[in-house]
Amino acid sequence: MRWSRLPILLRSVVLGLLVTAVPTLLWGVLLQVNLKLSAQTPWAAILMAVFLICYWKYLQGWGWPHSLASQRRNGLRAPALAPAVWAWSLLAGGFGLAASIALFLVAHRLVHWPVAAAPDFSKFPAPTIFVTLLMSAIVAGFSEESGFRGYMQSPLEGRYGPATAILITSVIFGLLHLSHGFFAPAILFDIGWGAFYGLLAWRSGSIVPALVLHSAADFLEFMLIWKLPHRAPAPLLWQAPPDVRFWAECALIVVMSAMSAFAMRRLRRPSDFRSQSLAVAR
Repeated sequence: MRWSRLPILLRSVVLGLLVTAVPTLLWGVLLQVNLKLSAQTPWAAILMAVFLICYWKYLQGWGWPHSLASQRRNGLRAPALAPAVWAWSLLAGGFGLAASIALFLVAHRLVHWPVAAAPDFSKFPAPTIFVTLLMSAIVAGFSEESGFRGYMQSPLEGRYGPATAILITSVIFGLLHLSHGFFAPAILFDIGWGAFYGLLAWRSGSIVPALVLHSAADFLEFMLIWKLPHRAPAPLLWQAPPDVRFWAECALIVVMSAMSAFAMRRLRRPSDFRSQSLAVAR
């Protein structure tokens, strides 16, 4: 069966997962080899940076086959953005992530979350750990935004509309994180973050702001795991009454969500973006 005859939903999901998997798997292999052979020198990060630059150029249309260059470029959805779009995108995304982090902390007061064992960083020098965590965050943001919010969501928007496209993509994004273990609240947060990045990509007309924010959020998380591996969990609400910190986190959810919504509404998508999405969907 010809690829073009397959349903657009199937093509989008397969392409999105493939685009996500390539850099993710490659980084995993390079990192393991690096840590086993010469952990003192994080050379894998250098090789991965070179690969990501070439991979990005390829997804933007560079290289063979030239006949599919425009389709690859439209599928990636990473056009140049005006400074105003950049500013409102980063504000909307930054405030939204701040609200989600506050909600995440509040959720830990409502439900008992399993405590994962912290990685053992003692075997490796600090520069290697820092560079490795930084590259891991960049790879996660790069691969997941290119695959999910680009190649998967973009054509689905042209066929089913943004709401359905974001719903489908974010659910698959959340289910993919079942590889970290099944815990329903965590999966719901992953779906929510996927939907938020999808909304940001649709409103701005580009995956790049979400890519930057996604990578930054992951790097912050990785640094906290490294520097604060033995944080004591906060007591549940029925174990200890709400304190000032709890109410401050609730207030942050409201304030940051409102500011994110305001900035999101100020975004103006490129006038030709819908036509590009339709072209990919065909």
